[in-house]
Amino acid sequence: MTPSDYIARAGLSFRPLDQALAHPQGRIIAHLRRPGAADLACAAELRGEIALYETPRGEPPLFVSYFTTDTPYEGLAADLRASLDRHGLPHRIEPVASRGSWVANTGLKARVIETAWRESGRPICWIDADAAILRPPAFLMGNPFDVAFVRRDGWEDISYLIYLNATPAVGRLLAEWVRLCDDHPHVWDQVLFSLAWFRTARDADLASQWLNSGISRTPRPKIRDLRDRLFYYPLGRKIRPFIDQKQASRQLKAYVNASARRKDEIGTDDLSAGYRAALAGYDFGFDPRLDAVVSRRA
Repeated sequence: MTPSDYIARAGLSFRPLDQALAHPQGRIIAHLRRPGAADLACAAELRGEIALYETPRGEPPLFVSYFTTDTPYEGLAADLRASLDRHGLPHRIEPVASRGSWVANTGLKARVIETAWRESGRPICWIDADAAILRPPAFLMGNPFDVAFVRRDGWEDISYLIYLNATPAVGRLLAEWVRLCDDHPHVWDQVLFSLAWFRTARDADLASQWLNSGISRTPRPKIRDLRDRLFYYPLGRKIRPFIDQKQASRQLKAYVNASARRKDEIGTDDLSAGYRAALAGYDFGFDPRLDAVVSRRA
């Protein structure tokens, strides 16, 4: 199955990128990077996305995660494992020793993912240890895209859930991500993942799907859950979530850190305006050096 076949099952199609950017219907949900030809993109309204997510297709990927030992993440990872087992989803969840800070620990993600991807020889899906599966994510089963992850507002790449197909382009992306994390241990992993994606797409064919942030449920009052179940999901006004994203890092970051945030720590808020515009506009002529991507030196 090709990406075009995959989206056609939901009544969607690709068009030239400039047309999708100039006259978007809803938001751009997929991008075909073709350095030797014109890029293509698919724009869809929410109902089209819901149809895409609810269509079962094939075998699930291998779900991959890790947790730092002797921290609260150990218990959270056990909950994740239980949720995967409950839905019959294959997984590989590994313990690792803490490096002493939240940023350093998340920097391990790229190497753990690359190793699991290489050793398994199959599509994988990274999922953070503080998440859990609410219902089987059909949109990841038999997914033909090279990569799929949440991209908000056209530029903010979120790394709590990343689908990675068994393709040469993904091998190239992962090698670049690992190298960047090794070279810049105080930069957030999702900043470097975004840069690895950009550098790979600049020079190689790459099929990317931008998942809607609505696939996950974040902490909120139970009354909102009830409201959504009664009035929003049945009418197709919201995506019924597949993932419970507990966002434990917001509470546990101080617990894991051995010291306060370093002055040279670089996060998503530090991305330069030029890089944000390049991502939103698919401008692969933008300078891909880290110094240009962030607004202060890494």
